[in-house]
Amino acid sequence: MSVYRAANVRLNEAVRPELADVCLPGPDETILGEYARMRPQLEAFHAFDKAHIVMLAEEGLLPREDAAAMLRVLRTLEGQSGGAIAARAATAENMHSGEALLTHALGGEIAGKMHLGRSSGDLLTVSFRYTLREKLLRIAAQLNALRQVVNDLAAQHVNTVMPGSTHLQHAQPDTFGHYLLAWASAFDRDAERLRQYFVRLNLSPAGAAILNGSEFALNRERVGELLGFDGLALNTRDAVWGRDVEIEAHTLTMLLASNFNRLAEDLMLWSSPEFGLVECADGFCGTSSIMPQKKNPNALECLKGMVATCTGHLVSTVMVHKNPSTVPVFEWVRSMSDAWRGYDEMASALPLMTAVLKTLIVRDERMRERAGAFWATATDLAAAIVRHADIPWRAAHQITGITVRLAIDAGLSPGQINTALVDQAARTHFGRDIGLPPAVLASAMDPTASVARHKLPGGPAPERVSEALLMHAAALAEDERWLAVTLGHQQQARAMLEQGIDALLAPSLASSSASISR
Repeated sequence: MSVYRAANVRLNEAVRPELADVCLPGPDETILGEYARMRPQLEAFHAFDKAHIVMLAEEGLLPREDAAAMLRVLRTLEGQSGGAIAARAATAENMHSGEALLTHALGGEIAGKMHLGRSSGDLLTVSFRYTLREKLLRIAAQLNALRQVVNDLAAQHVNTVMPGSTHLQHAQPDTFGHYLLAWASAFDRDAERLRQYFVRLNLSPAGAAILNGSEFALNRERVGELLGFDGLALNTRDAVWGRDVEIEAHTLTMLLASNFNRLAEDLMLWSSPEFGLVECADGFCGTSSIMPQKKNPNALECLKGMVATCTGHLVSTVMVHKNPSTVPVFEWVRSMSDAWRGYDEMASALPLMTAVLKTLIVRDERMRERAGAFWATATDLAAAIVRHADIPWRAAHQITGITVRLAIDAGLSPGQINTALVDQAARTHFGRDIGLPPAVLASAMDPTASVARHKLPGGPAPERVSEALLMHAAALAEDERWLAVTLGHQQQARAMLEQGIDALLAPSLASSSASISR
């Protein structure tokens, strides 16, 4: 039993390697500092400043020597201790921190030229999309890792029979593998939604300014290309003031959190002594400071809380944008950071869910024993009666219900009923025996045989689960290929931006070398 501790703070050493990528807050890290909160947005501003300067010079809207001077300063800042982002944060100028630094280094005559054709509007919208897409791609990778663990665990339990329930009552026998593939299906949809959203998110608002774009001949496509966008958010008003893209960001995390919330709810319930179907590894549990016997599944409780956080972010963002379309400016700035914070929290939750499943203790024998203990095969008995006696389903349903009631009154378990009891129920219902053979009755009441009989596409029969595993594996492989290509494109865009800077700096560097040699 693990010692008393708060959930998510200190983990059992045996489980810690599974959580190498999980950001678990320590006692002094529960509130992000201002610098940490701003950092992702400042990175976006820095990239946008560089791309905009390169474009202005290439289009002849900015003297190349001025562009080179500004880019040289930005490059110098990147090489300093703390990098350009720390220097930007120190200015307290946020989106205009680049211009503030350049003004300090070069004076307003040169630095004042960099903002040509831009506005705070496209600075903010570029930073939102640029920052969020990096976070989205991170959780896409983490979701893929979770999907792989779910698929692997399902493959191990194709034949692990367990009770299936509805209304929290035993319903029909299932397998743990089939159960897990229900979540594989949900997580596949989550991954599909992330990919679809990325298409809408990864469009560049650069050059849209605040409403109408600019009268200067900016090359919007070039800036978007240098920043790794796949196209333009075309309408200049919509690019800055459209808010459905921001709201949609929260719907993705809310739906994802809702899915693993339900999974966590099940696992938490099943880990209680009354069920005893699964057990979380010690490292994801805590005990009580007064009751030493307790093993509380703290990690699952933390995961369950994510849906409330994500729903709160969604509702607050919708409320910010219920005003006239160009009114909420500073409220909007605040709601943008809610999206980043929500995605950061998701980036901690997904590895935690993955690690919980990877180390989950599955009580196979307990599952099998409970699968047939509470009349979960009654539907199979009714089906057997239909086939043998050639009577309507509703009549077979009634005979089975009477059989169950008679057995419970007599203190018989599902495995103890016989054909005489079924005939008694049949006589009660319509006055005659049906003569169900003992072998047919025994097969109908067998949970393992029940599972094997459910062979419809998507059902729990082992061959169907095996087929489904192949489909889920193929979907995961396709998503992993997409992610690799997308990350490669982002890397190429970053390299292209630096190459564009190199091209502008090269002539000035050559001139400087010639001057030194003379």
